[in-house]
Amino acid sequence: MTAVIERPGTRPPSSRNILVAEDSSVTQDLLKLVLSQRGHRVEIVDDGEEALVALCAAEFDVALLDFHLPGLNGLQVVNAFLDSPPHLTLPHFVAITGDVEGLLASPDDCECFDKIVPKPLNVSVVCEVVDEVGGRVERVPGALPPRPNAKSPAAVPAPRRRSPIENLNYNFLVWPDDFQSRGVTTRLAGNAGHDAIVVSTPISPAEASRLWDVRGAHLLPVIDLAGSLGDSADLDGSALSFGETEPVVRLIGTFLNQMSTVHRDLMASDDVDDRLLARIHVSGGVLWPRFDGGAEGLIRYNTVLDDTQARRSAIKLTEKGLLKPEFFARVHECANCSSSRFNVQEVCPDCGSAELEDESYLHHFRCACQGPESDFRHGDDLICPKCRRELRHFGHDYDRPGVMVKCKSCGGATSEPQVGFDCLDCGTRYDGEAVRTRDVHAYRLTDEGAGYVEAGRSFLGFAQRRLRYADLPLDLVVALNAAAGVYTATGQGFALVNIGYEREREIVREQGARQFEQIRSLFLETLRQELSPSASVAKGQAYDFVLLRDAEPTAAEALMREKIGKAAAHLRDDPGAISTIFGPEDLA
Repeated sequence: MTAVIERPGTRPPSSRNILVAEDSSVTQDLLKLVLSQRGHRVEIVDDGEEALVALCAAEFDVALLDFHLPGLNGLQVVNAFLDSPPHLTLPHFVAITGDVEGLLASPDDCECFDKIVPKPLNVSVVCEVVDEVGGRVERVPGALPPRPNAKSPAAVPAPRRRSPIENLNYNFLVWPDDFQSRGVTTRLAGNAGHDAIVVSTPISPAEASRLWDVRGAHLLPVIDLAGSLGDSADLDGSALSFGETEPVVRLIGTFLNQMSTVHRDLMASDDVDDRLLARIHVSGGVLWPRFDGGAEGLIRYNTVLDDTQARRSAIKLTEKGLLKPEFFARVHECANCSSSRFNVQEVCPDCGSAELEDESYLHHFRCACQGPESDFRHGDDLICPKCRRELRHFGHDYDRPGVMVKCKSCGGATSEPQVGFDCLDCGTRYDGEAVRTRDVHAYRLTDEGAGYVEAGRSFLGFAQRRLRYADLPLDLVVALNAAAGVYTATGQGFALVNIGYEREREIVREQGARQFEQIRSLFLETLRQELSPSASVAKGQAYDFVLLRDAEPTAAEALMREKIGKAAAHLRDDPGAISTIFGPEDLA
């Protein structure tokens, strides 16, 4: 991509609903930034199937469609939408493509597009097109009732029985109805403003883990109307009657309040550790375990995420200091299959049989013979197997000092049988000393963990490798747009430097946030003096940036190490600046 964003100008006369179908995350961020700043409402999708679902679910004024989308291409999306049942209004369809000739030569009718905008994108042209095409086009006025809106409760399939959610004005994501197509499962939660996940039919733990495949669904409360999830759900709605809405309203309100404090880094993260941490934050601050005989590990947590994955992620987050473990229980674990489901029984130490029975053993005082009672028993009489004398009087001839265990399989006897563990999942047998154990913990959010959830990656003092245009100050975006244009025209390279601070958390903890901001501002001022006048230094929200107009990315890396070192040397407190370099190819 060579052009980035238009220079600030006048706002469009009215706000519009705009769909952007584009598989490049850079282009997504760019278009959302500039169009949102002009007052438009923007929804982003990643492929053709998602675009078609979005067009059928809500009304848009403008649809910006990349021609070469994954799945259905942009032209197929438009034709499929037009071939669907008639709609009252149509958006203006705008093709964005670097393959104009391919679009014009397509066997499908490309005249369904109102405009074609070539790539590399000049966003100023995109904004002009959006302003020019205007609002929706009337197709069949008054002939059909309006389509249900995706954010209306009417669009949520009603459960088979009357439930507390029927008359609530929330936007629910419903299992299984909303999980039938790939397009739905990759777009809904992140872009459609859902308030909760509703499970309307029984669901297995493996199926429940699929709920996390939806972008943003890790932040939504799970309401189980089928009663099959137990404590993995946030609310068992199977026991609630119609009209009993207070628990649902309270749960959603609590989650929405907590979600408002989650930083965008964790809200849209694909990293399962980040998502689990954010989930713990919005659901009360603790990952609770409980015993469940249906789970291989005998433990389930208060989340629909796979229990093994939840435990592994919680351990990693604990090592980072973001969670604090609290002992819950100790379970045995099979070394072969990791299951904790065992049949535990006493077995014979000689043959391993569990066919044991308790038996008193006798002590004959006269000859000191000791043995199981069965060795002495002859009918109703007790005869010593050693000296053959009859034992008549308890306490005078003999006593019963204890009980021993006799194996009916091999005939052996012992005073201490072995404890055997038979894995119910793979059949492996262990004795009591060989089977391993595992401690189970609850995991509580630490202050550092809460800080990371609310402040994002900048709290941990490192920069993202993926650059998001929404993070850039507007004046830097304008300068980057110009540098990209020069690169397209002349091939002159440039470098965009993302700066994060490794010591931010340490300085904030010891000296306070205000003191860190002063150190950060002084560092940027000193760095600006070290760089050439052609460089642009800009302060962002979580990160800071430098645009080097006349430097290739390879040379920029060495240059920035030198200049950052010199700038830090002038400061009393080194903020620990680290740089990540982006070149033209990273922004394409």
